Amino acid sequence: MAAVRFGTDGIRGIAGESLTDSIAYALGRALAAHFPGGTILIGRDTRPSGAGLSAALAAGANAAGAHAIDLGVIPTPGLAAVVAGEPTASCGVVVTASHNPVEYNGLKVLGRDGRKVADVVERELEAAIDAELARGVETASDQVRGASSTVEGESYRARYTAQLAATAAVAAPDSAAAALRVLVDAANGAGAPFAVAALAATGANVEGMALGDGVINDAVGATSPEALGARVLASGVDLGIALDGDADRCAVVDERGQLVDGDVVIALIALDRKARGLPHSDQVVATILTNSGIERQLAAAGIRLKRTPVGDRHIAEALAGKREGFGGEKSGHLLFPEHAPTGDGLISAIEVIALCARAKRPLSQLAAALPLDPQVQRVIHVEEGEAETLLADPRFTQVVREVEALLGAGGGRILVRPSGTEPLLRVMAEGPDAAAVASAAERLLGAAASLLSRRS
Repeated sequence: MAAVRFGTDGIRGIAGESLTDSIAYALGRALAAHFPGGTILIGRDTRPSGAGLSAALAAGANAAGAHAIDLGVIPTPGLAAVVAGEPTASCGVVVTASHNPVEYNGLKVLGRDGRKVADVVERELEAAIDAELARGVETASDQVRGASSTVEGESYRARYTAQLAATAAVAAPDSAAAALRVLVDAANGAGAPFAVAALAATGANVEGMALGDGVINDAVGATSPEALGARVLASGVDLGIALDGDADRCAVVDERGQLVDGDVVIALIALDRKARGLPHSDQVVATILTNSGIERQLAAAGIRLKRTPVGDRHIAEALAGKREGFGGEKSGHLLFPEHAPTGDGLISAIEVIALCARAKRPLSQLAAALPLDPQVQRVIHVEEGEAETLLADPRFTQVVREVEALLGAGGGRILVRPSGTEPLLRVMAEGPDAAAVASAAERLLGAAASLLSRRS
């Protein structure tokens, strides 16, 4: 078996193949040793493989002397909030592959504060898992059956429900949202049991779709907002919200059924917070992918954009220690430290609903006031490790330098990186000239494809 490695969002792979019950069991044992003396809380999304992986994880932790509690289906931010608020918790694990297709699953480890653990902790856990697997750890059936029941999770899930209601009461304290009609797409994922009630707590009239009657992320949710857009347009609601599989982010659709760019959502919230004079509203934290056009418009309003590497964990780290502030990334991860320690798709949706209620204007009009620089984002599917090899190839790095210099001379920029969650090479090009941006992206993609084909 190949060595187990954490990516951008935990350990991830195809369930039963590159991600097995044995790996989950070994992680449970590793966590019991690394976080001794406390309770390990486990949650999951709705994938069929989730229950077995959760049971194996709990069995490993319990066999090594820990007390593991399986909360059942709960969003990643829900488990994060419960871990952060539970005095006996030592850590948490979410069994989820987020936005990936149903055949994938993952193991995302959260520290005592509810945030993803640091890189150094992940490296230590990797070594411990590899050592356990090398010793031939197996998930014996009697050990798996000894895993804790999900019954213990009911009270913990109720805590998260109460937190969402309290957030709605703070974000939308008056009755302005009562005039709004909202459609939420829960992606048949972890947010399905919570979504409608959470958003309705704002006072809005909320309808739901993909509430657990289908396959997670299958032509629904934040990765497929077209389904939501069509329903929004047909039903005449004011806006649509699409969660991803573990409900830690959301996509926003306007009243015309059009997807609102994630960077525009970030800017709308940042400008709204600045207008209301909220603490730390003179700065917003976003990633290197955030559109430069947004950066200029925020600067004109007196708001500094602080950039981080890609990944909501880096945004959370930049906001750590602040009780106020705001950050987000284009993919829909939005962080509000006053509400939660991590990004939460439902809390983000509550804030968007409250913003629209205050604005008293169609969302399409609000978004149109924030034009973006032309930007192209593309991916190439690669084999495991190929992206890193390509990025170290002098022939490819030479092309990258040439394209970077050419586009940069006109005020543009590029970004080429491996995906942290899937076997993909990601290419981004951006600048004021749409034709130049498209040409830059095509040249990078062509060079990558050519070099990869020679290796096969």
